[in-house]
Amino acid sequence: MDRMHIGGMFPLERPLPVQTGFFSNRGEDLRFFLSGRCALYTCLLDTGIQDRRNVAYVPAYTCETVLSSYEKAGFTLRFYDIKKTDLSPMWKLSDLAGVSVLNVCGYYGFSRYDHQFLEVCRREGILIVQDITHSMFSVDGYYPFADYWAGSARKWMGIASGGVAIKAKGRFNVPLLPPDPQHLAGRRLAMEYRRQAIEQADVQYDEQATRVFWETEMRLRSMFDAFAGDPESEQILQSCDVTSLRAQRRENYQTLLSHYHASGACTALFPELDPDSCPSHFTFYSEDREQTQAKLAAWGIKSTVYWPVPPMLDQMTYPSASWIYEHVLSVQIDQRYHTSEMEYLAAMLSRL
Repeated sequence: MDRMHIGGMFPLERPLPVQTGFFSNRGEDLRFFLSGRCALYTCLLDTGIQDRRNVAYVPAYTCETVLSSYEKAGFTLRFYDIKKTDLSPMWKLSDLAGVSVLNVCGYYGFSRYDHQFLEVCRREGILIVQDITHSMFSVDGYYPFADYWAGSARKWMGIASGGVAIKAKGRFNVPLLPPDPQHLAGRRLAMEYRRQAIEQADVQYDEQATRVFWETEMRLRSMFDAFAGDPESEQILQSCDVTSLRAQRRENYQTLLSHYHASGACTALFPELDPDSCPSHFTFYSEDREQTQAKLAAWGIKSTVYWPVPPMLDQMTYPSASWIYEHVLSVQIDQRYHTSEMEYLAAMLSRL
């Protein structure tokens, strides 16, 4: 089988002529932001205006930038563990005392959380903030009774900003800052290098794209705030062909499930595709992750670990999440790819 190249940064999208308004059909106030963490941070500032207890019940398996948003907004973190079998929350009623906000997430496009527990939280007056970064385009990706939804579209398409925040009731009371031009310039430059890498099949452009991406990313981690998104990114999101995106990703995921052979090096985290899920990635567990990544790279397949262990987390207290951090690995199955690439990817995953 001829070697293919799968994965890597998206080149910059262009807005489509027809506005679909996918995000406008939820909640009473929709805002677009420089990034997902800016969107989440703004939601948390908004909750803080209403509630000064500021204790957040958050997943032990998550991105450092999510936790940083809570800390910067003045919240104390209380963690819950995550089951390694299906990434469902291991919530405890005894943990809810004093909690003001609960963070819920549907990982990699698959929503596997207990709605009855969330009903208890609502009765207790606990605000529910859903991180929709992974479930943005899943049919069941939005818990219908959340108070806020926030996330980033950057894992889904080539976009300069991409943050989205929705308030279920009322208007946001937090004034937004104008988009940061340096961040936008870095994002656009990285994606332009990526476009040239694809068109010219030149690895030097990919190296440049990676360098600029991480310079831009690390700067954002030190200065994120309630920055609004740019108009072009808003147009991209509001004109996104969600039907096609969802259909292609689901088809790609199902092709992989039908063709790959599970092993200790590659066991699908979600081995069945339910009707409502739109996968963000094909995510699996690997016994020797470093060796697996090296083999995939040699076959032209880029893989990503979501996420490094956040520095604010005590791994020993959350053994299941700790195991996930050590074994999880993701590959891209997005709308850029079709059956031939997925059959190649399945064949390589089966060779691990």
